[in-house]
Amino acid sequence: MLPLLYLLSLVGISYSLNGGRNVAFPESTNGQPFPWNQLRLPGSTIPIRYDLLIHPNLTSSVFTGTMKTEVTVTQETRAVVLHSKHLEITKAFIEQENGKGQADIKQLQVLEYLPHEQVAFLTTEPLQVDKNCFLSINYIANFSDGFRGLLASTHFEPTLARMAFPCFDEPSLKANCTIKIRRKEQHIVISNMPKVKTLKLGSNLFEDHFAETVKMSTYLMAFIISDFQSISGTTSSGIVVSVYANPEKLTQAYYALEVAVKILEFYEQYFGISYPLPKQDLVAVPDFQSGAMENWGLTTYRETSLLYDPETSSASDKLWVTMVTGHELAHQWFDNPVTMEWWNDIWLNEGFARYMEFISVDAIYPELQVNDYLLDTCFAAMGRDAMNLPRPISSRAENPTQIKEMFDTLSYDKGACILHMLRNFLTEEVFWNGIIHYLKKHSYKNAKNKDLWDSLANVICFVLHCSQYDYYLSEHFDVAKIMDTWTVQKGLPLIIVEQNWKRIKIRQEHFLKCIFPDDPQWPSMQMG
Repeated sequence: MLPLLYLLSLVGISYSLNGGRNVAFPESTNGQPFPWNQLRLPGSTIPIRYDLLIHPNLTSSVFTGTMKTEVTVTQETRAVVLHSKHLEITKAFIEQENGKGQADIKQLQVLEYLPHEQVAFLTTEPLQVDKNCFLSINYIANFSDGFRGLLASTHFEPTLARMAFPCFDEPSLKANCTIKIRRKEQHIVISNMPKVKTLKLGSNLFEDHFAETVKMSTYLMAFIISDFQSISGTTSSGIVVSVYANPEKLTQAYYALEVAVKILEFYEQYFGISYPLPKQDLVAVPDFQSGAMENWGLTTYRETSLLYDPETSSASDKLWVTMVTGHELAHQWFDNPVTMEWWNDIWLNEGFARYMEFISVDAIYPELQVNDYLLDTCFAAMGRDAMNLPRPISSRAENPTQIKEMFDTLSYDKGACILHMLRNFLTEEVFWNGIIHYLKKHSYKNAKNKDLWDSLANVICFVLHCSQYDYYLSEHFDVAKIMDTWTVQKGLPLIIVEQNWKRIKIRQEHFLKCIFPDDPQWPSMQMG
């Protein structure tokens, strides 16, 4: 169902969690104290894998779900806290070995706290530390308005996986997932991984089973139920690439297929890292809310971002399809395997993907002269940043509204441009080797700004064959210190050089487009 605004205040209830000190906890929907009072999950249980079954009814716009989650208990607790939004939990059980080689299965009490979009499953006895347990949940929910009709297409980024199934909906809480979807005979289902089998459950009811995913964040999981058709190709390394579209528009998908195959091959060669999945689907979704989405193995696009008709489309349309495809496929290296630790560093995902679309398209289609557009992008980003925008690229974001606001031109365009600057002053070879070091070191993990800067700093002398003196200098060449001024500090620097006969005076100011030194606001602006 559509998101609702709940105006509920925190109720000061004294509650002792895990035998610790008394802390004020909010009131859940049934009036009981909810056992957690933070926006981020407690970390006492960590997901390992999800086993998810969804049965959608596209006519009534209702779906039922069954989820079994394997979790590791990291600290003694009586509550497993997950994210859930607009899901009606009908039954919940937990199973954990009791130390006698037997499994205890216990029904759980369920509490909800709507303002934080969280649900807690309470146990009667503490869960054992360093042992896995299995949480089984049955639930029912409505599709949001965007999913009604003959098509169901998910889009979970940044914090909407919790509307499809109860989950640990934070980017650092990665897990494997096995997905099963029920459908009618006239529909097809595609998901992140290839389909491994189909069971016939009735005269017009089928259940598609998909291979287990790699370890990934919940916002990258996806499935689509439709009557689409597809065309396919294969990369030189054997990856099956398919483009899905409305049957009436399938002839407009051939250019995107050509681009996708070439760009995947380019990225594998450029990074020296194989694409880890056996297939890559690209889907043109009518009325898609975003421009595109990088779900791992199943990227989704607006029709205008993927379909190209040689007879009626313009040169600008062709460039747009090429660039968006390059962007989303770059995410299969930047974002999906190496994900930002938290949403404050979303620019690590989006800035890199934005920059790599220029690098990949320039290498494959030089006749498009996309480097001219990169300069336009950077000058436009500088112009916006000179308007005294309220935040730096990397800034605090905690609740879903703040997180969604991070997906802006700062994260995409300024992020791409400071990477372009970095590539030029470190040299192409250092930049390239540093990126490969970063991707390999943090694969299937999470990273933050400092991890990128460290990877770049670590390869400088390895690449440039430094002398002992140069090596000393590189040890004191602080990439993080330099780049933090561009990522955790807002705005742009303006260098002013004044010459008075033989003397030169140099000073630096915060460059502001519409505020001048005689403005009363000027001194305070120089502190940002």
